[in-house]
Amino acid sequence: MVEDLDVDLRTVRFVDFINDNLVCCICQNPFIDPVISRCGHTFCQHCIFQAIEASPVCPIDRAALGKNDFEPAAKIICNMVNELVVYCPRHEQGCPHVGQRQFIESHLKNDCEYIIAPCELEECKELLLKKDLQSHAETCKYRIMECNMCKKKLCAFELEDHYNLCPSEIITCQYCETSRPRSEHVSHINECPQFKVKCTHEEFGCSWSDQRQDLANHLTTCPYESIKNYLYKQQQSEKTLLNELQHVHRENESLKRQQSESRQHIESLTHQLDMIFPGHFMTDPDISEEARNESVMSENQRMNNELETLSANIASLELKQNMALMTETFRLQEELQSLRAICHGLRMQMHYIMMDRKTAATNNTSASSAAGGTGSNSRGSTDTSATNAMNRMRTWLDPTSSGPRQETKL
Repeated sequence: MVEDLDVDLRTVRFVDFINDNLVCCICQNPFIDPVISRCGHTFCQHCIFQAIEASPVCPIDRAALGKNDFEPAAKIICNMVNELVVYCPRHEQGCPHVGQRQFIESHLKNDCEYIIAPCELEECKELLLKKDLQSHAETCKYRIMECNMCKKKLCAFELEDHYNLCPSEIITCQYCETSRPRSEHVSHINECPQFKVKCTHEEFGCSWSDQRQDLANHLTTCPYESIKNYLYKQQQSEKTLLNELQHVHRENESLKRQQSESRQHIESLTHQLDMIFPGHFMTDPDISEEARNESVMSENQRMNNELETLSANIASLELKQNMALMTETFRLQEELQSLRAICHGLRMQMHYIMMDRKTAATNNTSASSAAGGTGSNSRGSTDTSATNAMNRMRTWLDPTSSGPRQETKL
């Protein structure tokens, strides 16, 4: 974190004695931005404004004052306080600078070597005195350096590890004493004639081990060279059998797991059946398997008998229910037929009445021109016709009457 370079002029140390006429009576320090009141007294602007906020009177003669009662002090007073000689605020850290107060802030920002500042390298940012930044930059572990062999640019702390792996470093083969870059060393080892190798038939039992350049001579006398085709074929067969064995082993594990799950399921079902039928599914080891089977068979026969009895009872109930339903259906059909006949009679009666009324209305219209005496006879004849119609309807509805009754469907 960069140090705050704002200077509080009240905290600086002065080199020479300060005239009392240049000292603020409030803060007891040389004036900073001096102002003069209307009563003729000089103060620091910040000090007097803060004082009159608490009490709006002059601190010296107690005269009433406001912020508008001040004006900047004479230029000579400002110059006198600004030209006072002070020590650098970093004097205790070792800075020997002495100068006028007005230039001390510029000195801190630009020239002071005892200000704390971060390292210029972005990855480091270590805080140091400005005078030590140059020496730190020469030894900083984040400074960029160049590999002497491959010319790759790396941080200083990565360079040492890079030297151990640098592909351009010249190394010497420990077998043939020849030199080459590290990037070519691995391929050289795979071809170095003096590198010690083992016989190509080591896996079959050959124990020979010597330099690579002698391997060809050894193969001419190696007993495994002449039967290598047979050995490779046997090796391939062994790998095939091993793969099959692993496959069988996996299948066996799967079957074991399924068997274990089936056994647990059977035990759970047996326990539930034993709770439903106590004594028939006991897992007591003292009871023989034959006895348990006989118990299960007898229980099965009993349940079959009960099922047959229930089936017969259900069939009988179903037959009775069908007979009762049929009887009730016939009764409802008879009642429905009777209701249909009554409705037909009512309809015929209404039709007959309407026809009689229509005939009577016609007769009354034709006889409207006759005499008054004849009018009373017409009314008498109409009443007689209505009475006759009602008698005929009663005769038709009377069940004891001997006349035929026509039944018509609605």
